[in-house]
Amino acid sequence: MTKADLVEVIQDNADMTKADALDALEGLLEIIKTTLEGGEDLKIANFGKFEVRQKTARVGRNPQTGEAITIEPRQIVTFKPATLLKKCLNGGCSIPGAKPLKWSKRRKVKDTWKQEQLPLSAADREG
Repeated sequence: MTKADLVEVIQDNADMTKADALDALEGLLEIIKTTLEGGEDLKIANFGKFEVRQKTARVGRNPQTGEAITIEPRQIVTFKPATLLKKCLNGGCSIPGAKPLKWSKRRKVKDTWKQEQLPLSAADREG
């Protein structure tokens, strides 16, 4: 699902214009980004928790040369799904109090995820 798909679902379900749906989504994403940039965790009930974690400096290797390099300390974002979300993903359920969403007929939903097999290059075919 892409950002454009999210805008379409918001537009269809909130009876708003596409521009208003985009503004709402952009606003939400800005709140999430600002919160995480400030080092604060973000918890959404029945969905999950975005957590900012600090990675320490460590020694790594350049895979091409084998040379030891120092990987700088950095912050990362992790996501831990809520118990209800895990349950919904694995057995189907509904979120209490949620109304059913309208899905656009234009939206194509993949039933299964298939990994595309890329054609082999000449070098790969030889050896």
